[in-house]
Amino acid sequence: MKRPLFALLLILTVVAVAGCAPEVRLLDETKLKDLSLLSGEPCEAPCWNGIVPGETLYRDAKLLIEEDTRYKDVQEAERKEGSDARIFGFAPEEGEVCCQVFSRDGETVTSLLLQFAPDMSLGPVMDRYGEPVYVGGEAPAADQAYMALVYPEAPLVIYAFVAGAENGRLSTGSEILGAMYMSQDEMSLLLACSRLYVWEGFVGFKQIIDDNFDFIGEDFENEEICGSA
Repeated sequence: MKRPLFALLLILTVVAVAGCAPEVRLLDETKLKDLSLLSGEPCEAPCWNGIVPGETLYRDAKLLIEEDTRYKDVQEAERKEGSDARIFGFAPEEGEVCCQVFSRDGETVTSLLLQFAPDMSLGPVMDRYGEPVYVGGEAPAADQAYMALVYPEAPLVIYAFVAGAENGRLSTGSEILGAMYMSQDEMSLLLACSRLYVWEGFVGFKQIIDDNFDFIGEDFENEEICGSA
């Protein structure tokens, strides 16, 4: 049996912070309108809005978002018993919950997951970052799916829309749905614990998910390493 994608690769996990069941709407204009992935302003990925995974303290990131009038509904999820991890979500000023900030040790930010309004496409993103090294994918609905494009050196994951699991295919025009900004340690964990396939160009969603490519994540059955991933 295949192991599902590493939990933090699931773009819909942001709804867990809001405490409600997700309505599948990947192309969503209410999500974050943010072009910094392309512009590099005010800082280059994996820095976002002054928050740098692996460097910025969790409490400082939360305070920064709370004090920024562009964002609202800053809510922290209840901690799981026995876990140090902390996570909070937030929404753009005129939209729905889009984004989350995660700390694995409860002290330092380890990843940021941002869901974007579909204002960017894959072509310009690849012009800036090049081709990914690995790719994964999920289909939360029959007519809606996404590819997770992994850039280990950045370290960064970029999510691109494909129109369904059966016939969906990446192209330069695929809408960008979001991005995961990560610390290097978090990227290492992702690579060890995820079912990710070696990038082989613009292929169909089903072609990748059907295991037609070599995949990495050799430790994905190791509970000691990946049990909390």
